[in-house]
Amino acid sequence: MKRILFCLLPVLAIGASRLHADNRFRNGDIFEMRVSGPPDELTREFTVTLVVDEGSVNLPMLGRVAAAGMSSTQLATGIERRLKEAKIFTVANVNITPVRDANPQRTVIVSGAVKTQGRQAWTQDLTLMGAIAAAGGGSEFRKDGIKIIRGGRATSYSWKAISKNPASDPKVEVGDIIVQEGD
Repeated sequence: MKRILFCLLPVLAIGASRLHADNRFRNGDIFEMRVSGPPDELTREFTVTLVVDEGSVNLPMLGRVAAAGMSSTQLATGIERRLKEAKIFTVANVNITPVRDANPQRTVIVSGAVKTQGRQAWTQDLTLMGAIAAAGGGSEFRKDGIKIIRGGRATSYSWKAISKNPASDPKVEVGDIIVQEGD
């Protein structure tokens, strides 16, 4: 069985989006995993490329391992623990390296009554009003309503309410569609 793990891991290669060093893993993030350690037949270091899917990664012989919300160090520690518990390695050394530039940067889509519709670069601190501003701001035809469409569900916000209370400006997530309502 140990040989199966050794043979299967190098074969895995999947692609998706990029992860910045200060972020935690999210669905679609890609990372390389280097594994080494005793027993003797597995002392060679080998590298695997994996993608986070539905909050976890699927490792041969270990099954699903939670990854979403974890840093590289936390994920490596969790995988090391699982490898030891499964007695695949007596001493496991796992190094996780996020793959950068695997795909274009993370984006949100801003549409509706804004000056420049289209994709806008997502950053960890991007808010609804920030995304609208990145799209050149609301056009002269904008109305008060703004929607964030996430996972097929729309949530409505008021431009006036957020302007009066900037603390209520919600953060946007990768893949959100923002619609500035207008005439």
